[in-house]
This record gives sequence, structure tokens and C-alpha cells, in this order.
Amino acid sequence: MQHPNSVLIVEDAENIIRDREQDKFLPNQAVANLLNLSDGLLGDAMHQQIICTFNCDVKGVDPALLREGRLVIEHKFDKLSVENARRMCVELGIPGNGEDIHESITLAEIYARKNAAVEASENNLEDGQTTMKKKRQQKKKKQQPDSFFGFYS
Repeated sequence: MQHPNSVLIVEDAENIIRDREQDKFLPNQAVANLLNLSDGLLGDAMHQQIICTFNCDVKGVDPALLREGRLVIEHKFDKLSVENARRMCVELGIPGNGEDIHESITLAEIYARKNAAVEASENNLEDGQTTMKKKRQQKKKKQQPDSFFGFYS
């Protein structure tokens, strides 16, 4: 109530926007709560907008949320064209700049490439650190007198 005219963003909202008719065994008050927030008494008092992001088919969304007058805008993010996917790879600094992309792909697939590149880079760094650590240990061993026995980590 302290923040009227604000925007509520619900990410990964699949579980709270799904059709109540499909949930025969698990009662779900989430849709009713969203409806109350958007156009119930609470919604009228707060003038709040709600944005929900989800990765499921719109057919699974509760029809009450899709009724005219409730749903202000719907935007679907389709696969990116080859050109845009490559541009995104360049922008994100993905090795190879997406030159191996030859068909439309999703934004999630591009970020999976980004995450794989970061992970590979971190593994290479760790391998490099391990190699340096082993070299330091070998150098220490050579510096120790023959009679010294020690453990190195």
C-alpha cells in the first residue's frame, strides 16, 4: 500500500498462472490472488500493474488471466534470426562470434553458449593454477635437503 502505481514483476510464473481447471488435485489460490491484485478491491486501491514471465504454452494459462480487459499486452520471444543470434554472440563476447550458427536459435541457447564459454575459461584458469601450483611444489622439493620429508598441498 506504500507504493501505489508500481509494477510487480513475477518471473518464472508458470506455477502461479496455470489453468485452475487443470489442477484437480492441488488447489491453487495463486490465480485468485493475482486477479485480486490486478482488478479486485486491492488492485483498485493500489493501481498496480503486474508483469509475469513464463516459459510455457499460453494454452496452459488460466483463461481468467487472458480475458479481454485484463491482459494488456502479450509478447512472445521467438527464436532469433541467424544474423541477430550472431550479433548477440559478438555482443556477449562468446568465442567464435556465433559463426557456427546456421539456423534460428533461442536466446536461452545463446546464453547456454555463453555459460559454457565462461565455464571452459574458468576450467582452463583452474588448470593453469593447478599447473603453477605443482611447479611451485616441485621447486620447493628440490630446495629441501634430501633428508627432509614433508607433505605438500
